[in-house]
Amino acid sequence: MNAPCILIPIPIQDSEKRRFTLGKNYVNSLVACGAIPILLPTVVAPENWRVMYESADGVLLSGGGDVDPALFGEPAHEKTYGVDRERDEVEMALARWALQDDKPLFAICRGIQVMNVALGGSLIQDLPSQWGSTVPHDGNYSGFERHAVAHEVCVEPGTHIAQILGPGNVGVNSFHHQALKDVARGLVVTSRAPDGIVESVEFPGKRHYIGVQWHPEEMAAGREDMMRLFRAFVEACADERD
Repeated sequence: MNAPCILIPIPIQDSEKRRFTLGKNYVNSLVACGAIPILLPTVVAPENWRVMYESADGVLLSGGGDVDPALFGEPAHEKTYGVDRERDEVEMALARWALQDDKPLFAICRGIQVMNVALGGSLIQDLPSQWGSTVPHDGNYSGFERHAVAHEVCVEPGTHIAQILGPGNVGVNSFHHQALKDVARGLVVTSRAPDGIVESVEFPGKRHYIGVQWHPEEMAAGREDMMRLFRAFVEACADERD
C-alpha cells in the first residue's frame, strides 16, 4: 500500500491565540495505519484550501469547540462556546468537496457536527439543558480517563460502519455537549446512544464518508475495534491514491 496523505485542519486553540493545536492521538492513529498526515492551518487563505485538498487522498475532521449556530439558522445558546467561524468555513468546504468528489472523509466528534451542518442539518446546542439525558455524554463519568467507556452505542446492521465495528452494542468514550438534531438529507444514522442521541452517520454509496460522535483516537491504542475505524479510512484513502 502506498502511504496515503490525509488532510487535517488545525485551529488556533490555546487561550493566548498563539498556537495551532491538534491532539497527538489523531496523528498517532493515522501513522500506525501507514498514513501521512498533512496539517492545514485554518488561517490559510481560502483560495489555497482547494490546493491542499487536491494534494490529499482523504480528509479527517477532528474534535474541538462548537460550530457557529448561525450556520444552521439559530441564535447561540448560553452554553455554546469555542466558536471559530474561520475553522467552520474551512471544514465545511472540505466536507462538501469530499462528498462531491467521493474522497474519503472521517469526521470525529465536532467533525460529525460540521459534516451535518455542511450538508444542511442542525445541532442540539446543549444536551444537559435541551435533551436532559442521564447518559454521560460530556466526559463527567466515574473513572474518567480519555480511553474509558462512557456508554454503549447500538450499531445498525447492514451499514458501512457495521462492516468495520460489527453490528450491535459497542462501548465508546464521550466528550461532547452538542449533538446532531436534524440529520442532513442523504446522511443515514448508523448508531445511537441509549438515550437516542445520534452517535454515527454515513453517506450510502460513497466509498468512505463516515462520522462518529465519540473519540476513537483516544481508544485506538488499546482497542482493536477502534483502530479498525482508522485502518478502514486509511485503506480507502490508499485506494484513492492508487
